[in-house]
Amino acid sequence: MEQARFNPGWGMKIRILLTTVLVFGVITALIGAILHYTGIAGTGSILFWLIVSFAMTAVQWWLGPSIIKLATGAKELRQQDAPELFEMVQRLSKKAGLPMPKLYLVKDPSPNAFAFGRTQSDSGIAVHTGLLSVLDKQEIEGVMAHELGHINNRDVAVMTVASVLPVLLYYGVLIFSPRGRDEGPGIGTIVGAFVAQFIGQLMVMWLSRQREYAADEFSARLTSNPNALMTALAKISYGRYFGKFDQGSMVKALYFSEPSSAKLDAHEIARAISSGNEAALAEAIEKEKRAGAIELLMTHPLTAKRLENLMRIKKQAS
Repeated sequence: MEQARFNPGWGMKIRILLTTVLVFGVITALIGAILHYTGIAGTGSILFWLIVSFAMTAVQWWLGPSIIKLATGAKELRQQDAPELFEMVQRLSKKAGLPMPKLYLVKDPSPNAFAFGRTQSDSGIAVHTGLLSVLDKQEIEGVMAHELGHINNRDVAVMTVASVLPVLLYYGVLIFSPRGRDEGPGIGTIVGAFVAQFIGQLMVMWLSRQREYAADEFSARLTSNPNALMTALAKISYGRYFGKFDQGSMVKALYFSEPSSAKLDAHEIARAISSGNEAALAEAIEKEKRAGAIELLMTHPLTAKRLENLMRIKKQAS
């Protein structure tokens, strides 16, 4: 009997819609403002700015998957290479009503995974060798469902477009600045352009954090097992593992989780989650919040906040 398509819930759908509209709205407003303030009229100028903006996005859109595979050393897996993993992802994909993504392996000891691709039909999920050795089967399932959440929400494509935002802000300030006919932008204008670019980057990182919450919720509801995702998150974030991810990888924002700066015992927290010891878990969450991490500059939410959100989802489902 064919399984019904998974419904992620209206709350998550609304958050995805709002964040997507916000990003595309800001980019459209910037392009419109540039056209207005340059004072150049006519279809020629409109076409020029549209071509520049879409060309920047198209290059990232088309070359992104190849660059990611090259940067991480991801090698495509065949079904006979990892039959259990293939069966797991096929089952989850069917339940979610998604096409089966290609699977890749990255030889890296840090337990992590990431989804990438241009569309749902050509998406891929890459898993680190460390993920398969550190996590148990249910935890791996939770992580795979999380990555399918990114594919379902199409947020990889949204992030590709959003990444153009800091560049648009930078050049927008330079274009709007008052300049003499033969003079370039002054120091103040250049500083202002860098500040605008930084603000744009903060917006992109904020969007990146929202996509993680949505993928977490997707996984918890698809597997009906928030605990497995929570213990996986604890082991990955609080464990002291080192690999390409910890070396400032260019695909940092795509990964399942960022290592936490809080010095916590990953397995102790995982045991607290599994046993339902909410007091021990709450204590660990408070410790991380006091660790001093500046979430504003992070591509992922604090692990403590993700665990709190998953606890809320778990209680709602019970």
